[in-house]
Formats: sequence, structure tokens, C-alpha cells
Amino acid sequence: MRFVIYSLAFDAPVHFGTAAQGGKLEQAGMQYPADSLFSALCTELAAEGALADLARLRDGVASGQLLFSDLLPWHVVEGEMAYYLPRPVLQLVPRRKQQPLAYRETCVQATARKRAKKLKYLRASKLADYLQTMQEGARWEEDTPEFGAQMLAERVNCRGEEPLPYFVGAFSFDREAGLYLLAGMEREEDQDWLEELLRWLGCLGIGGKRSSGYGKFHLAEDALALDEFGLYADDAAIYRMLQDKSAPWQMALSPLLPEREEIPAVKQGSYALRHVGSFIASAAHAEKKRGVYLVESGSCFHERLAGQVASLGTSDGHEVLRYGKGLYVGVRI
Repeated sequence: MRFVIYSLAFDAPVHFGTAAQGGKLEQAGMQYPADSLFSALCTELAAEGALADLARLRDGVASGQLLFSDLLPWHVVEGEMAYYLPRPVLQLVPRRKQQPLAYRETCVQATARKRAKKLKYLRASKLADYLQTMQEGARWEEDTPEFGAQMLAERVNCRGEEPLPYFVGAFSFDREAGLYLLAGMEREEDQDWLEELLRWLGCLGIGGKRSSGYGKFHLAEDALALDEFGLYADDAAIYRMLQDKSAPWQMALSPLLPEREEIPAVKQGSYALRHVGSFIASAAHAEKKRGVYLVESGSCFHERLAGQVASLGTSDGHEVLRYGKGLYVGVRI
């Protein structure tokens, strides 16, 4: 399988809501999971009537020939593209006891470790160093940069008898930051095809409040096919971890919806869950779709689980699918 990075640069703020943030209109973040991206592509292709492309996308992911990561952050650091991965969901216990420290130093180290545990993302080339530092009980000195800033915009609802104000939360990326998609594909021709789909989707936008212009993006650079040499330090590190199938832990880069027979292996791992369940909107009516629990990206297992694409119902004659296929990097501790 070949792996390709598509770097997205946003031309407008984004409104990505999550259940962890309560799903409120005034709250938004920068996280956009693989299942949301897959749903956005399917929805827009169906609306466009591009049924051949929709079938190609659906069949590709269902068969495991086309895999998506979450949209993960990138940032330009010292003139080169730095790619970030989720912090592994692992309980890291120091391997050896340290010598007794002075009270002040103990407090400093405890504060540093607590701050490190709150990190959501780590540079791919620094991930191994982070895990080693945590196991040694030392301080992790490197902070994740700010990829942008949250903002709150005031809007006015004029549909009632009198105008009423409301607020919309959004995230605005820095000029030298954005999100990237890591895609795995069996067929070389899918690289250019997926790039075209992303360019088209960027003109439409992703996330909420697209009628206000939110969520539009373009590709910051041409698609980057990964290999052992790498163009930057981080994409080379990602490639090595993608190939490391013998590592004791395999970290998911996308939400996983395990098959029934894979559930025992999930229970042996270290994971976090996210409930997905809302309504299917159509021109005629809104229908509640079946809810599912997804294993979040960053979760770690002892093997690479395939996962599945689940059917949650139908809308306007089209099957409503939820992406839950696994894409992994090997993690050694």
C-alpha cells in the first residue's frame, strides 16, 4: 500500500463541532475526524449526482483499498513542513524509580508531566522521544505550537418577529498552519483522483456554517507520496511507523468501528470512545440515524484491526455510511 499526504490550507475560519464540546453552536475546535471527511465527500458527491465517483469511494474504503486518517495538523517550523500525530492513548509508567528529588524539583516535574499529558498532538519525528521521556519520568520540554485561534462571531437571526442575536464559534488557522490528510491506497491512480476530489471539496467547504463561507480550503502543496527517504523529517518518520507492523503497539490514526470478532482485541488495548448519533437531513424530512460508538484516533492496540464501514440508514435513496476503517502507525515503548 502506498501512502500520500494532502496538506490543506484554509482560506476561511472553520466551524468543526464535536460531542466533547457539547455540540453547541458557540463552541468549535480544529478537530475533523476521518468519518466526518468521508461523510462530507459522500454527501457532496451524491448531491452532485457523481454516482460513479461515489461508488468508487464507497467500494474503495469498504474493501480497505482506500484508507483515511483524521485531518491532522501541520505547521511550518524553521522553513519546513512539520506534521503532527495524535498523542498515544497509553498509560506510561516510569520504568525505573528516580532518586529522591528536592521538593521544588518534584513540583516542577509533576507540573511538566501533567502539561505533557494534556498535549493532543506531537511532531511525528518527536513521538518516540516523547514516549521515552515519559517512561524515564523526565520532563518533556517541547511544546506543541498554536495552530491558530478560536474566535466567536456575532450573528443576527431575523426569522422571528424581532431580530435576535446569537454567537457562532469558529477556529481560524494561522497562515503557516493547517490540516493534512494521510491516505493509504492500493491503486496508484487513486492519488490524482483523490487530489481532484479534495480540490473540489475545498471550493465547497467542510464543517458547519458553510453558507457563511466557513470551511473553504485549498491544497498548500502538491500531494506528497511517502517513502523511506522523506522530503521532511516528519513525513519520513510517519513512513517508518506506517511500515512498522511488528511494533508492540499500533496507534490508530482514524476512528475505528471494530467488527464483532475484533472486540476482544480492542478490550486488550488502550482506547477512548466517541458516540456518534444524530439526524439524517433531507429535503423532505429529518430522520434519526442509528448511533454507534467509535474508537477514537490515538487509541492503541497490539495488532492492526481492519474495522468496517457501517450502514446507519438511508436518505433520498442513498445509503448513509459511517467510516470506521483502521489506519495505523507502529509505536514502540
